[in-house]
Parts: sequence; structure tokens; C-alpha cells
Amino acid sequence: MYSGEEDHNELTSALAYLLQLELSNLPEFMKALSDVLAGVNNPQVPRMAAGLQLKNTLTSKNTAMKAGYQKRWLSLPEDVRNYVKKNVVSALGTETSRPSAAAQCVAYIAVAEWPSLIRLLVTNVISSNSTEMLREATLEAIGYICQDIDPDILAAQSKKILTAIFHGMKKHEKNEHVKLAATTALLNSLEFTRANFEKENERNYIMQVVCKATQSPNTKIKVSALQCLVKIMSLYYRYMEAYMGPAFFAISLEAMKSDIDEIALQGIEFWSNVCDEEIDLVVEAKEAVEMGRTPERTSRYYALGALQYILPVLLHLLTKQEYSDDDEDWNPCKAAGVCLMLLPQCCGGNVVGIAALRDLKRQL
Repeated sequence: MYSGEEDHNELTSALAYLLQLELSNLPEFMKALSDVLAGVNNPQVPRMAAGLQLKNTLTSKNTAMKAGYQKRWLSLPEDVRNYVKKNVVSALGTETSRPSAAAQCVAYIAVAEWPSLIRLLVTNVISSNSTEMLREATLEAIGYICQDIDPDILAAQSKKILTAIFHGMKKHEKNEHVKLAATTALLNSLEFTRANFEKENERNYIMQVVCKATQSPNTKIKVSALQCLVKIMSLYYRYMEAYMGPAFFAISLEAMKSDIDEIALQGIEFWSNVCDEEIDLVVEAKEAVEMGRTPERTSRYYALGALQYILPVLLHLLTKQEYSDDDEDWNPCKAAGVCLMLLPQCCGGNVVGIAALRDLKRQL
């Protein structure tokens, strides 16, 4: 057995060797890391570490460095890139740790080489021969891709991507990790699916899948689906009239009343976003009138219509402030306060009138 000091010395030596290899021979460094990641018999910790290190050679949080890393990857010899790609793709679904390091590597290679990998990723998800781990890791990769690639680039592939995502969200999918990865991928894909939302039949299907996911007993899936609703309301307000009464109103109100903070926060955020959007639409309408033209978009006054129902819930949430709450903690009480500041800007004096009526009823 090795002593702690020996382990530390070996780790230090290994890190120094890897750093030197990265600086002196990047292609061999990346190939070596991909070998470790793809080695299914290797311990999980080294595999994960190798995957994350490989990812760090492909992307960066710094925009300029990220662009430089992508250019550097594309400048590598084709045989090196193919070697690394083959390894990281083969590693999908073979890891026991979450999140998948292989998924991140695949995603950031795809960001640089889009769309060479999308067909393979879709096949991984919809194939009946794919394992649950493979579907989950692949959907994670799709989620990362949707998050990092320019929406204009992805728009042409939206149908293929949505096919994979919805396959992972369907009722027949029993694995909740897969469903969560699919719902998260959908959240990240919404900005480039404008063409799908413009078509009524496709929009109806998307809304049906999302609304059903908001009823999941799994809190993480439910929260992710509610986040989809919030984002959809901001991005595609003009198309939402058919869904507000039959679905959105009840879903958001139920969420606001939840005892689970993460769920309640999304219900409140939904109405805050509605207020933000409708305040902007009123301003746009006034500017259009002043310029003698017809507004391109108009408010549907959803907040005003829902005011008598959501206002009592928001006022109740204000009473749930805990003295022990940290000032930096975002909670339903603080979110309700923000929403209550937006409502008067959106609904005018109606807020005061409904609040006064509520107090009168309580006194009687």
C-alpha cells in the first residue's frame, strides 16, 4: 500500500507530466486523455478527470479563449480529430458518474464542427438498442450543444434535435435521469425553435409535451419543465393565447402554491415574465401610435385577467419571510415581492382595488 505522501508525490508527478505533454505535444495529449476516458475498465475518477481535462482543451468560459480553442481544434490533423472523436463518442453511456464527462467533450467538439455529429446523437437517443445511460449521456450532450451554439446555426437542425428530445420525454421512457436530461435539453433549445413555434401543429405538440412534463412527480423534471414554460412565454408570447386559459394559468397557479421553493419560484417567475412582456408591449404600442403606425405586437393583458387569482397568493407568500433567511438567498417571498412591484406597472390601479376588496372580505 502507498502512503499518503507517496500518493501525493505520484499525483504531483503525473500532473507535471500532463502539463508538459500539453505544452509540448497537444495532439498526443488529447489522444491520451481520450484513451483514458474511453477505457471502460479504467476507474471512474481518472476517466472523469481525463474527460474534464479534455473538455478544458476544447472550450473556455472566456469568449476570446473559447474561439481560440475551437480554431486550434480545427487546425489539428484530421486523423487526430477523428481518433479523439471516436473515443469520446464511444465513451457515451459507459460512465457511472454524473454529469457525463464524455457528453461535455462530444458537445464542445460539435460546437466546433457542427453539424457533423448530430445524426449520430439523434440515433443514440431513438435507437431501441441504446442503453439508458447512453440515451441520458447523449441528451446531456445535446443540451450542452443547444446551450453553446449560435441559435441561427442550430435552426436548420431543429426538427432532428426536437425528435431526440421528445423521444426522451415521452411517457414510454421510464428512466427519470433520461427524462430530466431531455427536458433540460429542451430548455436549452427553445431559442432556435422559432420556426417550429410558428407552425400551429408543431407548436401544439411542443406545448402538449411541456405541459405534461410539468405534472411530473419528480421535482427536478417538474422544475425544468416549468422553466421551459417561463422561457416559452418570454420568447413566444404572441402564440400563447390558445394555451393560457386551458393550461398555463392552472399550471402556474398550482406551482405558486407549492411548498417546494424551487417549484413555487418558477410559478412566480412565470407571472413576473408575463408582466415584463406586457409592460414592454404597452410601451411599444404607445410609440407606434405616436409614429402613426399599427403596433406589430399587442398585449393580451394576461396579468390583468389573472390578477384576482394570483394577487392573494403573492400577498400570502410575502408573509412567509423567515428571519433566518440570508440576504443573498432567493426565495418565494422575495420573488413575490418583485412580482408585486411589476403588477401595478402592468395592471395599474386594479391591484389596489383587488387588494382592498380582499381585505374587506376578510373583515366581513
